[in-house]
Amino acid sequence: MKQLVPQSFQKLLIKDFNLCFFISLFLLSVLPLHQYIRLGTGWTSAHFAIPVCNGLLTGLIILLFNSYSARRNYTRTYYTEDKFKLFFIAFCAGIFGYYISFSPAMTYLVSILVIYAAIMSIRRFAGKLTGLLQPDKMATLRDLGEFANFFINLIISFAVINLSINTIHNSLNLKPPFNFGSGFSAIIDALYFSIITMTTVGYGDITPHTPLTRFIVAMECLTSYIMLGIMIGIITRGINLQND
Repeated sequence: MKQLVPQSFQKLLIKDFNLCFFISLFLLSVLPLHQYIRLGTGWTSAHFAIPVCNGLLTGLIILLFNSYSARRNYTRTYYTEDKFKLFFIAFCAGIFGYYISFSPAMTYLVSILVIYAAIMSIRRFAGKLTGLLQPDKMATLRDLGEFANFFINLIISFAVINLSINTIHNSLNLKPPFNFGSGFSAIIDALYFSIITMTTVGYGDITPHTPLTRFIVAMECLTSYIMLGIMIGIITRGINLQND
């Protein structure tokens, strides 16, 4: 694989933060780290140790994933000299993933970061998508990988937006916009709801209860239909298995 110029911290943040945050939330949903709050020596020690542990696990996983992708040549946006930057972003995402369920201020901060990363990702991917939609254009495995990463960004963006709205309503003692749980359950419910909505499954066990959230969910559904339709159209043209 040819040597490429390292990316800036800002570009890495835009490209990888949402994926790191997705991994962070996944770890919190499958690992019972939060149960150790009751077993720790105190509130302070538990609430420092658990997010650090989640940050380290998130950083390790994202480094292993990118190393594997680089060896397989699935992506051209991995750089060996950027390992520290990538780990730092993943570590912060792991910490944010924990505290987002306890602090409204952290929810707003993460929402801004996620939405910013998603908007910048959309701007970057729009040009790529225009090229893929040209007549007789066949996508490569790398193109599909970028598309999948982009779709994950959208899922995470809507999940955090819904979670943020839910947190705002709870902090102001307003009518709950969703029937999410509390604490870590709210994270799992928001992620689960975003996934089943954007994959057009929609079991109906979680529903929006206010006009604002219904509008956001409607935009989420329209976005997913458009993106899935485009992906199916690109795949049915055929895949170029040669490295570009």
